[in-house]
Amino acid sequence: MKTVIMLVLMVMGAGGQPRPVMAQQLGRAAIGGAAGLAGGTVITLSVIVARARFQNAYLDSVDDLVHWQTLPLIITPAVGAFLGWTSDEALRGSIVGSVSGLAIGTVAGAGIGWLVSSRAEAPWAGGVIGAGAGLAIGGIAMGVRGWIRAHNDDAGGVPVVVRVAL
Repeated sequence: MKTVIMLVLMVMGAGGQPRPVMAQQLGRAAIGGAAGLAGGTVITLSVIVARARFQNAYLDSVDDLVHWQTLPLIITPAVGAFLGWTSDEALRGSIVGSVSGLAIGTVAGAGIGWLVSSRAEAPWAGGVIGAGAGLAIGGIAMGVRGWIRAHNDDAGGVPVVVRVAL
């Protein structure tokens, strides 16, 4: 624990950035990580429902959660923190895209579930699956769009290499 604290203090003191900029980056990274955790939970739930609906693969114990389907719980907070660290516009775009995609995917998935199946759980399952898919697609698309806009080279309009200053 002491090593982690020392590492954080060294990173905060390193580089030529003023401390307010570093504090803003850390704040945005924390917000991105928290939003990513919430999004990863939705995506994981949608994968679990999809597997149950289409593959008859149900969760019988907590051990069944230790599987590839829980990767979004690790990946999305990391991506959210990265986007928050690198750019306010990328973080904002990713959050707006995720929420929009969640809403659109939920409605579309529930509608498709209602149309294609007569089973009682089809609209609910379709809504959950659509929510996860929409959230992932919207978050990635708008996050990448925001990142490109924020890191666009003024001279040529070509995205530049990620600039993460420590």
